[in-house]
Order: sequence, then structure tokens, then C-alpha cells
Amino acid sequence: MSSSLQNNPLVGLAVPLMAGVALASLCAVTLDVWLLLLLAFALLAALSLFFERLSLLFSASVMATMLAVGAVVWHKDTVSMLPRWSETKGTFSAYFLETPRMGDKTTKCLAMLTREDGDSLGGRLSGLCYLYLANCVEAENLAIGEKITFSAKIKNPQNAGNPGEFDYEKFLYIKGVTGTAYLPIYSWEKAGRVEPTLRMRALALREKVVALYERCGFGDEVRSVLSALTIGDKSELTREIKDTYSSVGASHVLALSGLHIGIFYMILSTLLPAWRSRRAYTILREILIISIIWGFAFVAGLSPSIVRAAILFTLFSLGRCARRDGSSLNALAFAAIAIIIFSPRSLFDVSFQLSFAAVLSIILLLPPMRRLLACDRHGKLYNYAADLLSVSFVAQLGTLPIIWYCFGSFPLYFLLANIVVVPASFLVMSTAVLLWLTSKIAFVSSGIAYILGTLTQLMNSLLKFIEALPCAKIALPYIDALAAWGVAFSLVFAAAMILTKRRSAITLFFVSVFATAAWAVHLHSADHRDYIQIYNTSQCAALHLVASRDTSYILSFDERDDDFDYVLAPAMRRARMDEPLWVVGDYEDENVVSRGGLVEFRGRRVKMLCDKSWQEDSLCVPVDVLFLCRGFKGAMEELLEKYPAKRVIMDAGLHAMSRRRVAKECGLLGVDCVDVSVAGALCLSCADGNLSPNDAGK
Repeated sequence: MSSSLQNNPLVGLAVPLMAGVALASLCAVTLDVWLLLLLAFALLAALSLFFERLSLLFSASVMATMLAVGAVVWHKDTVSMLPRWSETKGTFSAYFLETPRMGDKTTKCLAMLTREDGDSLGGRLSGLCYLYLANCVEAENLAIGEKITFSAKIKNPQNAGNPGEFDYEKFLYIKGVTGTAYLPIYSWEKAGRVEPTLRMRALALREKVVALYERCGFGDEVRSVLSALTIGDKSELTREIKDTYSSVGASHVLALSGLHIGIFYMILSTLLPAWRSRRAYTILREILIISIIWGFAFVAGLSPSIVRAAILFTLFSLGRCARRDGSSLNALAFAAIAIIIFSPRSLFDVSFQLSFAAVLSIILLLPPMRRLLACDRHGKLYNYAADLLSVSFVAQLGTLPIIWYCFGSFPLYFLLANIVVVPASFLVMSTAVLLWLTSKIAFVSSGIAYILGTLTQLMNSLLKFIEALPCAKIALPYIDALAAWGVAFSLVFAAAMILTKRRSAITLFFVSVFATAAWAVHLHSADHRDYIQIYNTSQCAALHLVASRDTSYILSFDERDDDFDYVLAPAMRRARMDEPLWVVGDYEDENVVSRGGLVEFRGRRVKMLCDKSWQEDSLCVPVDVLFLCRGFKGAMEELLEKYPAKRVIMDAGLHAMSRRRVAKECGLLGVDCVDVSVAGALCLSCADGNLSPNDAGK
């Protein structure tokens, strides 16, 4: 281990730096404490330099210093995201950092906002925000760098609170986005343009490439895949094409990253063969390769993933210029240090984690895998196929814990898919570059465009064929973050076993596997309580009644739709439940009785209301909860006389004016009233009747 760290000193700095960022995000230690620790560790490292016998202390104090540095940069970055926007309406100016994207109802824009009228409440005065402009002709014609003025309320990022949901608030934080706002028609006006930044110029150039693809007449599916594969624009990808690539383990092709820079590097290295006897030629060759790589990164919009890949390959090229075989681990560690110092929140970006996990596993596991397959003892065709399979296998193995935890599925035919998609993406990107270079020569570019469209369509068709094979995508059982770390450590120790063949590695491997398996058994054998779950979604008002993991019911006034399934699926996976029975109208069995919106389940009684028909009811029935859904009408005093209740819950689909009225009336009557759109998803325990946020299945 010590020799490995001596050969790769930057690894010993990158690991504690990342650990410091993670530790600071989990604990409540203040910035002042971390600064004192940083000073103490730095002084200890400086003092240990004067004593040769304290080399171990020097190494430990340097690593501790880097840990403190990680914590400090995390706190500094967190402070930059504060304070939050106040809820008061204000006057703002904004300029667009990316090309606005028109959807079905709104046009989405990433903009830099500045509050022009100040804020007496001490809220944020400037920051990145997503603006959603109601579709109109003026919104359709907006471009990068344009400036607008408007009056609105800025909404701070907030999750819906549904169990197992995508952490949208964290996603926006990682991107540096501080809020969102909706702008109706005629609520904003243009106010000129601003001087474009380097990234804005890069994105403007990327839009020209998109316009080129549109002029070539590619179909929607081909154009969207081409835009994602060659310039990283995934805005037009449909859910179907994303699911296809994800199901076969080829979604990394659609996320512009190190794979695409690697393809460019391979193309350039082939076209410009090495000539080691001429140092001047080698330097010029590597400078040209670096320039072209950064030129491609510029055309691709200088996204963070492509920038870190360009940095990595730049280090390799500089190593060649110095006639040194630069350490791959050192280069990867340097890229990680540079990215985390300038943007510590990148550590929690899934794309960052996947990229570095894949590259790290390739660096560590590819050489022994190639030795195992005897890649150097056979012909070129065998070596190519073996290398392709080896890279795909070790990259998928290295990213398994992240994929398992974040997505809960595993593509069974990922090796077959990568045999198709890696060579195909190489050909597609090479042809796309030719199209860019010949775009001004009509008769040449038209032929290249035809070839490019055919190659892309063929790649899509082959991946759809693989997706249609039996068991193409295996659903994995839910694991939490602790179990995911257990899987990761198991893979690390397994790799150490292969590389070192030491007994300690073998012992640690079996210990980690046993601990992970024990924790997984604990997750699946945890006690299951009967409960009623109410989700925070305005699309479909429903009660989820859970009797057991294999028996649950969805009671609703509406038929099942895809939007509600999108909310329900993560919750079911997290709670490890089977498909629920969807009930519309009256229903009765040994677990549930539902008549006219009056639901009885495990000793709890809930009345669902979506109109004013309840006013015709003649019975007085006490209930535990009144669940007011979209369309509810009537006075709360009259409703509570017919259905005396301990609690009123307002669904997120209920109109905002109705929610305010109901909350006011309940306050006057002294009745507990909960707004799901504010409180998030709610869970009503049938054992004790307690109401709690987002804890279903725990």
C-alpha cells in the first residue's frame, strides 16, 4: 500500500479531500472548527518535515490537512447558496445562460437573476434560476445572452416528499440552481443583451450544430440521439429512447463524458501516428491533439463531465510530451482534486460518481483482465474483441453499487449491447465530425448526412432488438446507502484478491460480503406496519392502503395514469411491495370497504371528497380523516357536522384558493388541517393513528 501511494501521491490527496467533503455534509461541525483543524494539521505537517523519523506522521498530517480542506471548501460552497429567496414578489432582471427549450406548455430557461428592488426581509438578491415562461411567440424566439425584466415570486427548490422520489432539490443544488419561477404571458419584456461568456459562446456554437442536424432532415429519434451523442444535448430525448439505452446498459453513450473524449483521442492517435525519434514532432502532435480535444469540448458546450475528461486526456498528452508514462491513477486523482476544489458539490453528482468509478475500475482491473484473457497472444481481431468485452465488463462492475442504489436495476445483456454501441458510436462520431467540416459543401455533406443517419438508425434498431430479448433488465431489490457501500467494499476487496492474492484481502472480502448480506436480510425482514399513504402529486388524488408487502390498494376517483405511476414506482420499490390493486368506485374485501368515498381500513375511517355531492348525505358518520381532493366544494362547518373528523388533509390537486379557504375555516373551527402540497407526502399509521411525513415502509 505504501509503495502504491508513493507511486501515485495524488491519490493520497484526492481520497481524504473527497472524504472531507462527504464528512462535512453529514456532520454539524462549523466552519470555524474546520479552519482551526486545517491550521493545526498544516502546522503538524510542516513540523514533521524537520524530522526524518516522522515520515509516517508527515503523511498522516498531510492527509488530515486535505480532509480539512475538503470540509472547508464544502462549507464555503454551501454559504454561496445562501440565503434563500424570500416569498415576496419582486422586480427582477435576468439573462439566459442556455438556449430556452420549449415544452408542451412552457419554455424552460436557465437564467442568472438579479433582484432590482432589493429585499427588506434579507433574502437572496441574485442567483441561478430556472424560469418557466408560458409558451408564446416571444418566448419561442428567445436566445442565449438575451436579457428580460419581470415581476414574480421566486420559489425555492423543494422536494415533494414522496417516498423514494428523485431528490430534485439536491439535483438543483449540485447544478447551482437556487430557485424557479413561472412567468405568464405578458408578465415579462425584453431588455437587450449581455456580453456573452466563454460558455455562452460554446453553447451558441452547439446550437448551430443542432440547426445543422435539422437542415439535414434527420428524423426526431435520430436527431435527438445524434445531439446527445456528439454534443451532449439531451433535451429532445424521449422517455422511450432513454429507457431503451438504459435497459441494455448503454445509457453512458447518451451522457457526453470520457467515453466520447476517448473516442476522439483514438481517432486522432490513429490519424497522427507516433514518431518517438522526433521529439519536436511528438510535441507538435500532442499539442494538436490537445487543441482538437478542447475544440470538441467547446462545441459540446463545455459541460462539467466533458471538461474533466478533457483535463484527464490533456495530462496524458503532457506526459507523452515529457516522454514519461504518466500514472493513470495520478491523472485521475488530479482531475478529481481540481473539480472538487472548484465545485465540491460535484462529488454528489451521479454523473461524476459514475465517470470516476468507471475510469478507476478500468485502470485497476483492465490489466489483470487482459492477462486473464491472454490478449497479447492472439491476433488483432481477438485482441480487439477481448479488449472491448473487458472494458465493458470492468466498467459495469465498477459502477454496479451506484447503479444498484440509484436505479435499482441491472442490464443483463450489457456486454452484447456494448459490442454494438461502442464501435457504432465511434463510427457515428467520426462521421459527424466529417459532416461538421463539410457542412458548407452541399453535395458532399448530403452524402455524409445520409450515411450518418443510417448508422444512427441502425444503432438504435439493434439496441431495441436487444431490449426486446427476455430478461433484458433485471429489477434489483432495494438497498440503502449503507448496503451500497457494502457492495462497493466487497468489490474493492474482490479486486484486491485478484491483484494481490493475499490472505488479508480474501478475509476482508468474505467479511464484507457477509456484512452486506446480513444488512440486506435485515432490510427485507423488517417489520411491516399497516398504513395509509397519501402522495404529494397534483395529477391524481389517491389513497394507498398497504395491508402487507404483497397486498395493497390504490383508491382513487380517476383511472390509473403514467404520471401517478412515476410517483408510485419508487415508493413501491423502496417498500419492496408487489403491484397494488387499483380501485375506482365501490369495493369490498376482507381488508378494505369503500362505498361512496367512505373508506374503512384496519380500524381507520377516511372520507374522500371531490365534489359537493356529500351535501346530500343524510347520515352523520365520525371519521379519522377528511381527504379533500380536486373539485371539492362546500363549507367546512357543514361538512364537519355530517362527518366529524380529527383531521383534514388537503390533496395537492385541490385549487390554491380552495386550500386557503379551507385552511382558514379549519383554523376558526379549531380542527387540524394539513396541506399535502406544503407538508409533502403523508403516512397515517393504522396502529396508533399518528400522521408522519414520508416514512412509509420504514
